[in-house]
Amino acid sequence: MSNQPIRKTEAKRIERERICKQIERRDTFTRALPFVIAAAVVLFVGIAVFLTTNQTVSGTPRLQVDQEKIDLGNRIFNQPVRGVFTVKNVGDGTLKLETLKIANVLEGC
Repeated sequence: MSNQPIRKTEAKRIERERICKQIERRDTFTRALPFVIAAAVVLFVGIAVFLTTNQTVSGTPRLQVDQEKIDLGNRIFNQPVRGVFTVKNVGDGTLKLETLKIANVLEGC
């Protein structure tokens, strides 16, 4: 009869140890999770910054216009006219047109 209480006590002790190990594993994971997330975010931001700032422009842009002159004939001064031409980059670099330029024509020119 004395063996049965010892077996129950031993089983309870083993069960308590098993539960304690589960809690320790869960706590370890819970404590490490914010660090893992923070490391992933820092890595992602670092890669994004590297990719956006490390883009080097190679080659030289070269502008080509389909016509050098646009003859609009005789027009009344100070009246708007429209001329169309095509601008093309025939170089191997990136061509950047920063601002729109409007040509002002004076009378007699």
